[in-house]
Amino acid sequence: MSEFYPICQSKKAKCQSSNPNCQCIKDNVLIDPPYNTGKDFVYHDNFKQTQKEADIADGSVDEYGNRLVKNEKSNGRYHSDWLSMMYPRLKLARNLLSDTGVIFVSIDDNEQANLKLLMDEVFGEDNFVASVPVISNLKGNQDQFAFAGTHEYLVVTSKNVEKAEFGNLSIDDESINDWEIDDNGYFKKGANLKSTGVNAPREKRPNLFYPVYLNSQKQVSLHKINDDDIELLPITNGQEMSWRWSKEKMSNQLYDVIVTNSENGFSLYKKQRPELGDLPSKKPKSVFYKPEYSSGNGTNQIKNLLGDKLFSSPKAVDLIKDIIQISTDSGSLILDFFAGSGTTADAAMQLNKEDGGNRKFIVATLDEETPENSEARKAGYSTIDQISRERIRRAAAKIGDTSGFRALKVDKVGIKEDVFKTADNLNQESLLLDVDNQADERSDFDLLYDVLVDGALEYNRQISNETINDEETIKYDYFGELSGVIAYFGDNLTDELTREIAKLKPLIAVFKETTFNKSADKVNVLEQFRIISPDTKVKVI
Repeated sequence: MSEFYPICQSKKAKCQSSNPNCQCIKDNVLIDPPYNTGKDFVYHDNFKQTQKEADIADGSVDEYGNRLVKNEKSNGRYHSDWLSMMYPRLKLARNLLSDTGVIFVSIDDNEQANLKLLMDEVFGEDNFVASVPVISNLKGNQDQFAFAGTHEYLVVTSKNVEKAEFGNLSIDDESINDWEIDDNGYFKKGANLKSTGVNAPREKRPNLFYPVYLNSQKQVSLHKINDDDIELLPITNGQEMSWRWSKEKMSNQLYDVIVTNSENGFSLYKKQRPELGDLPSKKPKSVFYKPEYSSGNGTNQIKNLLGDKLFSSPKAVDLIKDIIQISTDSGSLILDFFAGSGTTADAAMQLNKEDGGNRKFIVATLDEETPENSEARKAGYSTIDQISRERIRRAAAKIGDTSGFRALKVDKVGIKEDVFKTADNLNQESLLLDVDNQADERSDFDLLYDVLVDGALEYNRQISNETINDEETIKYDYFGELSGVIAYFGDNLTDELTREIAKLKPLIAVFKETTFNKSADKVNVLEQFRIISPDTKVKVI
């Protein structure tokens, strides 16, 4: 776990993409959005688009107004505010998922039916996997009408159901007692090796009727070795039947045979084993229930970490760990863009600690203000993202994870607003004045991340400051020739400094427009890179 985990905060849904051209693919998207109960809806997006802009962005028409699809416009824009809020987020999630990826959306009865239809629309009905009830309150909510509610739902959909992969759940400590262990690993009694059914009689499978011998130590052989060895034949109620295994397979897998004795005599069973090298596991059922999944457990987990009850009914880490376990491998990338209390990050780090994995996560949240007089506000947290970050810090410290994380905030573009002018507002003087197009409040690291966004580069790589020819430069993910970014945002770009940067041969070299007094200076820099490091992409911002 040597890489940073990125987290992101924003005032808009844009935080979930950070970059519409992002090439990073997520193996798992796991979100717990507001349930639209009438009192917790806060995501009023304002994208300030005209109808034509919305149509073009949605893919319904091209820039000339020509209809691209025959279907009606997305009915998301006619849905309730909640569904309209969810629609662009789900479309974005689909675009970010890998072909084998899966999305889990937590929801309750208020929007479960509508959410299922919406996800069918976005992902395709054929890619629906399951709507899984999750028992989170076994006692039941006594305030609900008619029935005391005990469950919520996980709506599970794949990017491509033919390529989606699901794993099994590890069994708990109590269930492991049902297994035995031998030189080949865990096992328990599996199927009887005597065939049953219409094709079981000897005449149907004569080659599967043969004797097996059992010695006094209950050891199985295909040959009679001792006089007192017992001969076993696949006979049921006097009728000659057949074995499930061929004679060759029986010979090769005698170590996988269990012998039992009852009033009906001796019987042979196969040893049921997990995958080689794995612990025993089980296929997840269509109803999720463990006492550890309770919302009360989730509340206690946050309280134990942060000292206060800062969230109502947060998801339990145990539930999220199981979801991650069945839908990812040890090196997967996980996205949660309703991060809230940071449970997904906590769960991913715990799984990495338990199995030595290198799962990475991106969690995103709005900087939503905590309610006045709430426990969170009293504890000093003015916004939700502050709780997310502190929870991740403490959860990592608790398990000794020193990877760290990088907190990013989506902000306005780093170019001065008055740079964008129409032709009728331009004159010769303004053309000369607008050379410095960078916003005054932008730091060098802000400028660097603008480059990362434009280049669809990952945000969690190592950053270092390095002095070259007495000038401060920034290295990002640089580990040798044709790797990473080297940026110089100062105002003293000499020929010597240019040559020294070019000799390092980064993948991308970045400079500010204001560094160059005239076009000839910029041409000179490009020429030096062409000679010294022709494969480096030189970018001027």
